[in-house]
Amino acid sequence: MNRMKCLVAIAAMTVGVAATAPAQEIDPSTMAMKMRKNQEELRQYSWETKMTFLVNDELRRSDTFTVRYVMGGMVEKMQINSEVAKTKVRRPDGKKLSKKELEAAREFIIDVKNQLDGYLSPLFAEKAVATSKVLKGDGALLLLSQGVVTSGDTVEITLTEGTHRPLSAKVKTAIEGTPVALDMTFGTIDYGPNHPERSITTSEWQGFKLSIITENSNYKSNPI
Repeated sequence: MNRMKCLVAIAAMTVGVAATAPAQEIDPSTMAMKMRKNQEELRQYSWETKMTFLVNDELRRSDTFTVRYVMGGMVEKMQINSEVAKTKVRRPDGKKLSKKELEAAREFIIDVKNQLDGYLSPLFAEKAVATSKVLKGDGALLLLSQGVVTSGDTVEITLTEGTHRPLSAKVKTAIEGTPVALDMTFGTIDYGPNHPERSITTSEWQGFKLSIITENSNYKSNPI
């Protein structure tokens, strides 16, 4: 083999190794541990949460809270603002939803949100990551999981390739036969962990499309 052919062969082997090596280095259990560390670091912060309740894509109510972790890992929320739409919600037959029915719908979608948020708690997030199929692309890792809590659910988590901090998460499942979904994006804190920045939870209730948009901001270091 002449020198040129030898260099081409070496280059080809080098490209082949470079293309396959990153996939071999991906360890879901290590990513799960890094996600847990990210979540534990968030316990040192307080922040503001704005929750917007929509019925058939129309804004019905908006509540703002200050939020922080307290001893025992519990979350403490204090409401600082609330706005409620004055117009009535009507069914297709023209009948108005009562105030009691609207509150029941709001409580239902909040319960759905809490259940879907549970997928991103350390216990289930680590299970989702550790049992996932990992895909690479553009400096990020896409983790695909199924059957994390129930046999029919799907979880997609996107992490930064270098730090394994979360960038986004999507959960789809069914609660009492009703399809529900969570779509969340994460923001960054200077010299701190990534945090849930914005999420939308969607479901249906008595023929109405319900949504809760949650926006978190103003993160401040607040050690317990």
